[in-house]
Amino acid sequence: MNNFNLGFNPAALWNVLPILGKGLLGIFVVICAIWGFVVLLNKLTAPKKEKN
Repeated sequence: MNNFNLGFNPAALWNVLPILGKGLLGIFVVICAIWGFVVLLNKLTAPKKEKN
């Protein structure tokens, strides 16, 4: 742990952007999957409307 340097390196941002993009895309996909599952459950379990 002696070789650990915490600092700001603007040049390293370009190396981190693909990892950041994959993480954000993963979060977006999971949120969309949960949203889709909730919509599906609402459609399947909604009370039937009676027609008069």
